[in-house]
Amino acid sequence: MKTGIFALILTLTSFLFAREEPQSDRGIQAAREMVRGDSGKWNDTAILQVVPPPSRKPQGMNLDTWGDQLLESPAAAEAGEETWLLFRSRQLDDNDRIWVETVAREGNQITVTMREAIWQGNYFKTFTYYGVLAVNLGELPAGEYQVNWIVEPLVFREFDGDGRPQSRNGQPQNNWPKDATQGKDEAVVVKKSFAVED
Repeated sequence: MKTGIFALILTLTSFLFAREEPQSDRGIQAAREMVRGDSGKWNDTAILQVVPPPSRKPQGMNLDTWGDQLLESPAAAEAGEETWLLFRSRQLDDNDRIWVETVAREGNQITVTMREAIWQGNYFKTFTYYGVLAVNLGELPAGEYQVNWIVEPLVFREFDGDGRPQSRNGQPQNNWPKDATQGKDEAVVVKKSFAVED
């Protein structure tokens, strides 16, 4: 239901704010996965893809593997079906957090703002991961589109939960930055052009 409502809102309005009181999965992304570095997979730079609805994903396949498949054999976005964005972050440490804050569409320009909050505490035994976030843009009319996915850097020291890292099965814990402030790094913009075909 969350995904359907999100798609409807994005279709009807040009600007969408994140919820003021996010649920346990913070942010307005429709799906999230975490891929641990000790799985043998690693991502040095962010990857942004336009993908078909996840309902077309082979059963039992995770979003990250499906994204790899679609890099090799891209599927065109089609009018009359939902268009999705799949974003894979750079490699992060286990206590770092990412989430989609806003999605805005003005004509054929789409802007997604993602927060990348880097923990400033002392690391002991840690692992790394990259995040996989899926955003539903709804049904877009045929045409040419430009996406600017903005990664805004934050830093923090305190969690609003227990502060433990991601669980072993790759699912995020219900703890998010409590004292996040603007980081010193510049925001990174990942751009993607795509066409929606009739």
